[in-house]
Amino acid sequence: MSTSFHPTSEWHAMQDVFYRKHRVYQMQWAELDLSRFRVSSSSFGGPIALLRDDRLLLEAGPAPLLDSSIHVFSASGQTIGKIEYDGVHHIAGFAWNNREQLVCVQEDGTVRVFSLSGQDPTSFSLGPDAHSGVVDCRFWDQGLVAMTGDYRFIYVNDIGEPKPKLMADAHITEHPHSWAIVPPHLTLSHHVEVLASIGATLLSIDAVGVQDQLLDHGPYAHISVSPNGRLAALCSDGGRRIQVVSMDFQRSFSEYNSTSSDILCDMAWCGSDAAVASFASGETLLLGPFGDTLAFAHDAPMHLVQELDGVRMFNALSHEFLCKVSEDSKSVFQIGSTSPAALLYDAMDGIRAHSSRADDTVRSIQDDMPQAVDTCISAAGSEPIAELQQSLLRAASLGKSFLPVYSGDKLVDMCRSLRVVNCLASYSVGIPVSLLQFQSLPFEEWVARLLNRNQHKLAAALCHYMEQPADQVYVHWACAKIRSSSTDDDALYRSLRERLDTLQGSTIASFVDIAEVANHCGYQRLAIRLLEHEPRAANQVPLLISMGQDRTAMDAAIRSGDADLVYFVIFHLFKAMPLGEFFQVVGRVPAAGRLFERYCVEQSSPILEDYYFQDDAFAKSAHLIVVDNLCEKDPAKLVANLKVAHKILLNDRTRALESAAMDAHIRLVQAQRQMEQELGVPLVGLPLNETLAQCLAKGNYARGSKLRTEFKIPERRYYWIKLHALVLRRDWAELARLANAKKSPIGYTPFVDECIAALQYQEAAKYIARCEASERPHHYLRIGFYREAAQAAAKDIDMLRRVHAAASGDPTLQHGLAQQIEQLSRSH
Repeated sequence: MSTSFHPTSEWHAMQDVFYRKHRVYQMQWAELDLSRFRVSSSSFGGPIALLRDDRLLLEAGPAPLLDSSIHVFSASGQTIGKIEYDGVHHIAGFAWNNREQLVCVQEDGTVRVFSLSGQDPTSFSLGPDAHSGVVDCRFWDQGLVAMTGDYRFIYVNDIGEPKPKLMADAHITEHPHSWAIVPPHLTLSHHVEVLASIGATLLSIDAVGVQDQLLDHGPYAHISVSPNGRLAALCSDGGRRIQVVSMDFQRSFSEYNSTSSDILCDMAWCGSDAAVASFASGETLLLGPFGDTLAFAHDAPMHLVQELDGVRMFNALSHEFLCKVSEDSKSVFQIGSTSPAALLYDAMDGIRAHSSRADDTVRSIQDDMPQAVDTCISAAGSEPIAELQQSLLRAASLGKSFLPVYSGDKLVDMCRSLRVVNCLASYSVGIPVSLLQFQSLPFEEWVARLLNRNQHKLAAALCHYMEQPADQVYVHWACAKIRSSSTDDDALYRSLRERLDTLQGSTIASFVDIAEVANHCGYQRLAIRLLEHEPRAANQVPLLISMGQDRTAMDAAIRSGDADLVYFVIFHLFKAMPLGEFFQVVGRVPAAGRLFERYCVEQSSPILEDYYFQDDAFAKSAHLIVVDNLCEKDPAKLVANLKVAHKILLNDRTRALESAAMDAHIRLVQAQRQMEQELGVPLVGLPLNETLAQCLAKGNYARGSKLRTEFKIPERRYYWIKLHALVLRRDWAELARLANAKKSPIGYTPFVDECIAALQYQEAAKYIARCEASERPHHYLRIGFYREAAQAAAKDIDMLRRVHAAASGDPTLQHGLAQQIEQLSRSH
């Protein structure tokens, strides 16, 4: 054997099952009388909290830890810290949640939640339902149930997001003899239930109703529910009778009766089928599933902490762990075992002793070697002693060397996990967990628990060893460094950068948490410098705003290119600043100004006009007035508003062209108002060309000529508009005067086209003669004047042929054209 004792020396038999009671620690704290304290210990090897029991009368003297603070120790008894509790009200109950936060419920209904360091506590109230005060509490992972002074129950499912709710009224008139809770994940309704001992029976109370279990062996001094929620341990007759029953209270599985007058102090479960009872005399009793018992003697009463795979027991002197021995360990270590794993382990001992029989022992295993290796690996994971773990893993490694094909991943993973577990269980760390407990929580949770104890170096080493990111370690270290520092901003910044710059291949993903702590501790310049290293502007900007660094926040938002982030800063500035100052700040940043303008335009906000006025943006102010009056129906108001816009625009000397256009538009609107009165048609809002066309279409040629002169309409455009209006009006005489007034600047083809479009072929023929000679045959052909087309075509053979083909209704013309075409063909 590689160890000084046999593993079975810690085993205790109960029928065919063995239980191991292993001493984990010799407690390191000063000599304490735990009976003077209210004690709460966290699961998963968590911390122990001690609070002086102010309900007891204590002798004056030098006894330690008798102040009003809550003292926090590791499971090994080493001091972690002290929570300065300044509450003026008595604490009705306190316990650790699954995040290693200490939850304290005061008699006035206030709930205070402390971190392990006691910094930045949070609090909430149980509400008006707790008006009669709180007298007792029960807790589970992240929730609690409080019993009020009028014996009502209030529950909170999640302390992180507290929503206190009142449970059904059981009409209890006296304090229950005892009560316990069934957590939501163990009930069929998925709501927390309360089991209260009232008289000789138990009441089951939940949010909607009360059920009497109709028992007659009460009252019950202690009630404990198994981890899987299937069994309950009930203690009656002052601790002399312990009964294990099903949760429907219809079946009894085991019962223990004692004639001793010893007082029961605490009850818990070792696994899901064995109950543990701690008595005032120091005796601890394990009650098996079939009524068998195991008794363990101690110097003082043991406090019980229920774990996944057993129960931790501690008093002022020692800390022990009681659990069931695994089947793998029994297979290897049970006396007389001839299993392949036991033979492999013996062979490893033989090799150490240089025995010649070791090789024969290994070869006798033969085909069972894979099973033997797996069993040794699994047994190593269930053993609490490091020397036994090493021996089992060496035996597994020996067996693996005899296998031609075997993956070593399982062995490597077990070695890595056990190394971490043993490191956590060291006296200096004080987190005694089994492999099962370690594997039941994510690795990040164990790192967080180390950080809660300021074990930064160890946490970083474990992250590197397990090949996990160590970002949270360095962030937590930096925050702790800032909180404990007394140097100035620059020195502290240099210290942080020197350490963070030497990270082994790691970088800080986010500096926001560190900067937030720096700002909270009064290091604002340090916080700003740290935020310069923050890669995500979405995290950087809100903190800068909360620090009052509005300009820096705006610059960071602009650099990010995120419009939503810029809007976030703009809206904050709008709420926080006077309007004039806000306009100045936004106006200094062009990108922010453009986004603000776009938002105001989309929302039709009247504040945009004030912004333009403040910024001396004359052109934009004028444009805004014009846009706002696009749908104005009252011509007088429209002209007045346009004149205001024009006056504003005149202040900007670089906008001469726009000013002239604005002036022309005002004159056009005024002219349109006058013509509306003369012609009786709506004209305001029409463009200049359309206004001219409407005027000419109504026959007001003089007004049209005046418009042409006043607004300097180009001659070609004027001819086009008037030509179209005259044809539409069928004013052929005026059309002829237009054509004969002088040479048309647009030619005469448009005259022909407009007349043809109006089906006025005779009118069109008048203007064909004035067109270019090459265009005349084509135009004549369009209106069916074939003889004129033939005459105009002269010697153009192709055009003559087109005319010949088109003049099918005139045989005489066709015959003459045929002869003409033949003569022209011969001559060519």
